[in-house]
Amino acid sequence: MSESYPGPNEEMLAAQARVCTGPHQSRPLGNKEGDPEPGRILELVFASLKGDLPREQQVSEAQMGAFFAAMSIRRKFGAKTGWSEAEEEAFDRYWDQLEQMPEDLRFLLDMESDFKGGSEGETRVVMALRLILRGGHLSYEAALRALGAALKGEVRPSLMAALLIGQRMNIEEEDEVRAHLDAVRGPEEVLPLDVESLTHFGQPFDGAARYFRPTLFVAAVRAALGRATVLHGVDTMPPKRGVTEELILQALGARGDLRPEEAARLIEDEEVGFAYVSQREYAPMAYALSDLRVHIAKRPPWATTEKVQQLFSCPGWNGMVVGFYHSGYEDKLLQLMRERGLDAGLVIRGEEGTSHYSLRLGKPSDAERKAINHTQGFSNASGEIETWARDVDPGEYGFRYKESPRPETVNAEAYAKLGMAALKGEKGHVYDRILLNAGLTDCWLGLSSGAYEALAEAKEAIDSGRALAHLERYISRSVMTK
Repeated sequence: MSESYPGPNEEMLAAQARVCTGPHQSRPLGNKEGDPEPGRILELVFASLKGDLPREQQVSEAQMGAFFAAMSIRRKFGAKTGWSEAEEEAFDRYWDQLEQMPEDLRFLLDMESDFKGGSEGETRVVMALRLILRGGHLSYEAALRALGAALKGEVRPSLMAALLIGQRMNIEEEDEVRAHLDAVRGPEEVLPLDVESLTHFGQPFDGAARYFRPTLFVAAVRAALGRATVLHGVDTMPPKRGVTEELILQALGARGDLRPEEAARLIEDEEVGFAYVSQREYAPMAYALSDLRVHIAKRPPWATTEKVQQLFSCPGWNGMVVGFYHSGYEDKLLQLMRERGLDAGLVIRGEEGTSHYSLRLGKPSDAERKAINHTQGFSNASGEIETWARDVDPGEYGFRYKESPRPETVNAEAYAKLGMAALKGEKGHVYDRILLNAGLTDCWLGLSSGAYEALAEAKEAIDSGRALAHLERYISRSVMTK
């Protein structure tokens, strides 16, 4: 339990999970039996403000901020996602108590329009929230200023939570998405590397909870082919707190706390050729808000933009592969890549929002939904930007699975053993998943002459033992750099 964030209260989290979503996904409280009751939620808020609940049961300031911001924004939503009769009745019944809440919470319910915040940083956030709470959007500059204040810890948790959840609910526009990326680490902080090609892989920071996560082992295969790779993420992150690359590396005995400069040396080392960098090292202020992310319940905009973070660049070819889940974000992610001047970029709707191709293509994409294995990309190799979009069917390349298999055990130690066994030549679904992803991502990035050629290259890198050797050298040399 964080000292800065008591709780969170589980009943409030359940309510937030319903109301803190977008105009088409929000679910009002109290509409049917079993729904969280809005009156009960308000009573929990009042009890927490009075100090009547044990610390571990308190509704935190961040929870209150996210909830009240969501309620304000939902006044603009349609009948199905706007306020229910039960919500209207509860807020009318408790109006006198709502008026006695602290000034920041009253402001979020638009009950104190002259609220300015208690610091220069809060003033910037309050100015931004005046637009957000009415369903509006921020300019790049306004968003960057507000996010900068939040990252520096100049803003109370209620307002930080409202800022993040509010932008998510309004569905961020391109300027806001760009600001979220640059606020964490701007283009001026990208470090140069002396390699011929460089590819960043961006995965959901909250890890895998169902399917094997092959990224680390794909990086070893690519390194064996002379294609330098950057991985980045965290040790653990809500809401899933699944298996991440950092946890797998720790299970293998490698360091998960390389500084960017240390990672650069391993990437430039031809006998290694890849590295992982934790957000804890390259953006400590963003990492420090991981507790806040627990309390806002829903993924903030950073959950999208952090996957597109560029840490390094090289004078040759630069590419990026990023996973997505929610339709509508694929174009925004690709736009961010193009703006950073990358030579090629891919977004993949993989399992659990990853950039991993599933071993089976399910229902094809349509106008409303993108399929698992849907891929969009661009390349400027010809001097002009070329774009494409396709559903990738592994069956076309000999991977014939009726269902996408899952590991029996889901933890970092199990994934480490499975991945190492595959690089040692043990055939099965983990081997196939590594092979498929190493081959096809490089094919669509334009680094191989075709899909079959790319798969053959990747297979040779595994079966020869070269990929395993690169990973083993990474493990040993990462420890030696300390």
